[in-house]
Amino acid sequence: MQEFDRFIKVVREIREKCPWDSVQTHESLKKYLVEESQEVLDGIDRLNETGDSDNLCEELGDVLFQVALHSLIAQEEGLFTIEDVISGVTDKMQFRHPKIFAPEDRELCSLSWEALKAKERSAKSNSKNNKTAHENQM
Repeated sequence: MQEFDRFIKVVREIREKCPWDSVQTHESLKKYLVEESQEVLDGIDRLNETGDSDNLCEELGDVLFQVALHSLIAQEEGLFTIEDVISGVTDKMQFRHPKIFAPEDRELCSLSWEALKAKERSAKSNSKNNKTAHENQM
């Protein structure tokens, strides 16, 4: 994890000190996320065609940079942090793979991927509704 910590530190420094990066917004970066994602797809094709894994590795890094940059912008706006993104995707993947992470839960293990996603969406919707109701009471 030292490399990841170093990476986040570098992204933060770029966001703080680079004149171009420091003024970017979620909106202004959308096209770059799309471009970098397409380059990952091209990198997969290149890997399949030529065995070149270096290009795919580089392009995945560029997408990771975009994720980190969007997360830092969100943190500046008081929305969420990169840690929230990581925690959220970790929780989601564990929930969606009950046969691996909760094999004792026969009910969850019997559900399909789509049924698990629907159950997850329902839980999120209920959580948001409860939060909104609580905020309205205040």
